[in-house]
Amino acid sequence: MAKHGFTRRDVSIGALACGLVCAVPIGALAQTPEQTGSVETGTGRVRGLRAHGVSKFLGIPYGADIGGRRFQPALPAVAWTGVRDCFAYGGSAFQGGGSFFGPHPGVDAEKMRLFMTLFMSGTNERLPTESENCLVLNVWTPDASHTRKRPVMLYLHGGGFAQGSGSTIAYDGSALCRRGDVVVVTINHRLHALGYLYLGGIHDDFADSGNVGQLDQILALQWVRDNIAAFGGDPGNVTIFGQSGGGAKVSTLLAMPGAHGLFHKAIIQSGPGLKMAERADANALAERTLTALGIAKADVHRLQTLDPKAVIDAATAAQPAGAGGGRSLSPTVDGRSLPRHPFDPDAPDTARSIPLMIGTCKDEQTLFSFLDPEFGHMTADQVQQRFATTLHDRADAALAFFRNRRPNDPPTYWYTSMLTDSSTWINSIRLAERKVAQQAGPVYMYRLDWETPVLNGSLRTPHGLDTGLVFDNAPLARGLVGPAPAPDHIGAEMSQAFVNFARTGNPAQRSLAWPRYDVVARQTMIFNVPSHVVRDPDQDVRAFFTA
Repeated sequence: MAKHGFTRRDVSIGALACGLVCAVPIGALAQTPEQTGSVETGTGRVRGLRAHGVSKFLGIPYGADIGGRRFQPALPAVAWTGVRDCFAYGGSAFQGGGSFFGPHPGVDAEKMRLFMTLFMSGTNERLPTESENCLVLNVWTPDASHTRKRPVMLYLHGGGFAQGSGSTIAYDGSALCRRGDVVVVTINHRLHALGYLYLGGIHDDFADSGNVGQLDQILALQWVRDNIAAFGGDPGNVTIFGQSGGGAKVSTLLAMPGAHGLFHKAIIQSGPGLKMAERADANALAERTLTALGIAKADVHRLQTLDPKAVIDAATAAQPAGAGGGRSLSPTVDGRSLPRHPFDPDAPDTARSIPLMIGTCKDEQTLFSFLDPEFGHMTADQVQQRFATTLHDRADAALAFFRNRRPNDPPTYWYTSMLTDSSTWINSIRLAERKVAQQAGPVYMYRLDWETPVLNGSLRTPHGLDTGLVFDNAPLARGLVGPAPAPDHIGAEMSQAFVNFARTGNPAQRSLAWPRYDVVARQTMIFNVPSHVVRDPDQDVRAFFTA
């Protein structure tokens, strides 16, 4: 494989550690903060830290400690006296079991989870302590005062509905805040079984349990509505955005009546959420979880007293075969907080007036295939078997199609391209089409095509590559995006586009026109060197998967 510049050794955990961790410049993380003055919120005064023109307030409670309310909607934060020092990130939600990469023989699951953390942040940072007391948010602002009203950008972290945290340097909002004169917010909320195990079919006390993770997000948005003006933000101009699982959360919030009016624009990055869990499927998963724990349905309240990890482990074991990373634990169409699928069969009326931006990465699935022992070395026969497993009766036609489209690529990339195009990419197009059909709020589409040089370019444009660029944090993610100047330039363009969209609902820049998406021209921004708009990119792929 010398032609492509990597070997089996290059894709080992050791190469990962050297390529991602060692490449982070220590100086990029340096801060010389000073304490801010106190800021009055609805539950008490808070004090943060200020450095390089940005004040940050970390770990502000927006909800009360879950306590005895496990599997039930959270209550607002309890008021405190005095000034609360918000200098450090709050606790992360309990993380779900499993791996987003699926079962790969010979690869330790914990190492794969470490890979996920490293890849998303580009550092060897560990998540803060896991806790049910995780309903906290973080605010970055140029000026924590009422003197100006700035656009607010609230980010929902990735990791499916099972893993991840807003309490990580990966989502540090300082650079984005400085670039756009905006207020940036990240949040933590309940995940995996504690956030999405639907017990409403077993007992009415838990009627909302399949969506409490989403209801946490709504509670955070209510906190923003009520308090963000004190931090220099405009509660009437809030944009929610998120990547991967965060994009699916954005998709879901667009269909939740309880979220309506709490945000005004939305961005979905590599996470089109067309459908969520059906109530019958979610109920069956809950019953299997109880069985795994040896608990009768009549004793379902015992779940509120068990060790959280025991509940998560049981729910992980109860998932259908092949459900990676807890992805079968997702919001439930319960007829209450989520009355319908987010974007199936059409766009929800609650999304009608919301301007929407949707984007993907050209090679999403290389991330998920990377730790497959055969990544980069698959034979044509091995790829044919994988196509058959994934596409069944369309496998032969799809293999011929991708082989002809990429005749100079190793077979590995026929497979990863098929997975990318048949899922994230085509579902993003479907979501956009359904939103466009409302003939109301505009839709803008983008794709990141620039390829990272790390690991000898073997990942190309993987899932998550846009995260550090959107946050204008290329200097913090050298292990992922590689050396300047290319990623810094693209990061400047992407982050400015996101800021412009948050400010006006239009991501275009003076030097980078960006037309609306429609079902005729399908004009899409391609972020690359240089960035440019393409009419109906990869039309043949779209036609193949919509035939």
